[in-house]
Amino acid sequence: MKPMNTKSTLTAFYSIVTLFTGLDMAIVIAMVWFGLETTGSTFLVGATLCVATVVPYLCEQYIGKFFTIELSLKRLLYIRLAAFAAVLGLSFTQAALLPIGFLAIAFVVGVTDYFTISTLESKNTKLVLAGLTDSDTCARLMQTSIQIGAFGGALLGGLIVDVFSVNQTLQIISLAAILSLAAILLVADNPNEHTAEQATGPSTARPLDLPRNLYILIIVLSMIGFHIGAFNSLVPIVFQKLNEWNATLFGVASGLAGLGAFSAAVLPRIKLNSYGAISLVILADVAIVYFQNLYVMMAAAFLLGFCINSLRIQLRKTLIESAPNARVADVIAAKSSLYYLLVSGSAPMILTFFTTSGFLGLEGARLLMIVSAGLLATAVLAWKLTPAAAPTATTE
Repeated sequence: MKPMNTKSTLTAFYSIVTLFTGLDMAIVIAMVWFGLETTGSTFLVGATLCVATVVPYLCEQYIGKFFTIELSLKRLLYIRLAAFAAVLGLSFTQAALLPIGFLAIAFVVGVTDYFTISTLESKNTKLVLAGLTDSDTCARLMQTSIQIGAFGGALLGGLIVDVFSVNQTLQIISLAAILSLAAILLVADNPNEHTAEQATGPSTARPLDLPRNLYILIIVLSMIGFHIGAFNSLVPIVFQKLNEWNATLFGVASGLAGLGAFSAAVLPRIKLNSYGAISLVILADVAIVYFQNLYVMMAAAFLLGFCINSLRIQLRKTLIESAPNARVADVIAAKSSLYYLLVSGSAPMILTFFTTSGFLGLEGARLLMIVSAGLLATAVLAWKLTPAAAPTATTE
């Protein structure tokens, strides 16, 4: 087959990002809502989401001592195919209704998410290094694709959860994922991935040590993940247990947050500075969890998504510009995605622990949502007050 031109390459890549994000968001919505509805345990919901990131973190910490694992896009497709096939198989058993079933699905989805995010972020940065696009366009296209997927996945996930059972929901999402992956493998070109493939597989080169200013950026990005983890675990408690709303409304809230984030990505002229964005995030959180008005909730969810993604685009753009070559791009992508998943996964377990009857109870979900916004504000303040350093990476 003929190699794809620049426009086709970008279109194909960002379409894959949108598809993967949508499917992953749909299954997360299903896991959270059904877990809370089936068991009534807020802590189990947090633990389930936490397991989705702890295992990838432990694996990376151990394997990273010896070599760096870097995947081609084709290998990522096979990993996702195997993962969703496993979820599909589990959905035909009664285990999907038990806590062990939720934890098993969390394990599969978590490992898959780790490989997906790190691989796609690495490929995204390499598009800039290859001269196919610039860093600002690259960051905005990536976030646009993610938010389109998040919007569609959240909305459809909420609708499916309200209509079908746990097993049927898992089967619908898994079959959609498997069929789409099979289609990609059948119709995709065999691109010359020399930039990616030269680093694929076990690498014997010593790991790179990133400078402190990049770690600060990664920490702020991780705190955005903490806030998103708080949203995914605490807002369902507020909606289902306190407001007595259904899964469709949670899907709508998540979808509107995704739509707001999408707007931030495609409307570059509307820019918020970091302080303005974080102030509006706190106000939006207050409106979502304390006001029981549907229209206020919808407007606040949209505003929350817009502000969060405005901040995330700034961070991603800076990280992309900090990569002088493909190898550093891989390291930055792996580190940022790992810490993002670790923090966003630990947030639900930590926060939902305090919503148990022995601590703050269900009402504590409202306060904890505001606390998560305060922690993000603190991280942003630390970032803005830290002097920038030369973005170079060295070997240990």
